[in-house]
Amino acid sequence: MSELLFFILGLIIGGLGMTTLMCCLQVNRVNELERQIVLKDNKEDNEPEVWQCENVE
Repeated sequence: MSELLFFILGLIIGGLGMTTLMCCLQVNRVNELERQIVLKDNKEDNEPEVWQCENVE
């Protein structure tokens, strides 16, 4: 019975850990894409611009 309890706890803890890791990696990916968009637009114009990012829910 204790093996089943440890198995279920391991699944829960592992799932929470992997969900946290995947969220962190996705946030990093979004920031990289935003940086590439700003750099691409600044290459076309020689004038630097400040962009404000919007949160979409």
